[in-house]
Amino acid sequence: MNKSKIIRSAAACLLAAAIVAPAAYAAEPAQPQAEEQTGKLPEAKGHFHEGHKKHHREHALGHEQYRLAKLRYMAEYFGIAVEGKSAEQLKSELKEAKKKDPAKWEAFKAEHRAKRLEMLRKAAKDYGLETEGRTAEQLREDIRSYQRSKDTANDSRR
Repeated sequence: MNKSKIIRSAAACLLAAAIVAPAAYAAEPAQPQAEEQTGKLPEAKGHFHEGHKKHHREHALGHEQYRLAKLRYMAEYFGIAVEGKSAEQLKSELKEAKKKDPAKWEAFKAEHRAKRLEMLRKAAKDYGLETEGRTAEQLREDIRSYQRSKDTANDSRR
């Protein structure tokens, strides 16, 4: 008899919480749409997680700008006009250009692989690592290993 009373009480509490919780959220005022349209982010509400969410929204906005800049650079390489076009339009036109001229696409990729290799070589030299005869993947792994060993050395001093 005592167990059934506890179970009924728990069920009544859950039911009451299910009714009250949505009503509490419905009572909150909606945020104005003008803030999001201007690109400004709403203020965080003083809790760590809220600030952390704000950080991710800012990062996402930065990523979209980076993506658009990258698409514009690629479009200019292929001779595609970029003014007034969205990222999706540029993406579809680039896809067509790749199919139309695969040799130019391969040249574009090779050029950027070479740029990345030079950047990795410069970083490896800055860290005092050997770069002769190393591929981009090997250099990246060497740099990561060096940075990890440096981080663990700093952690052990604490």
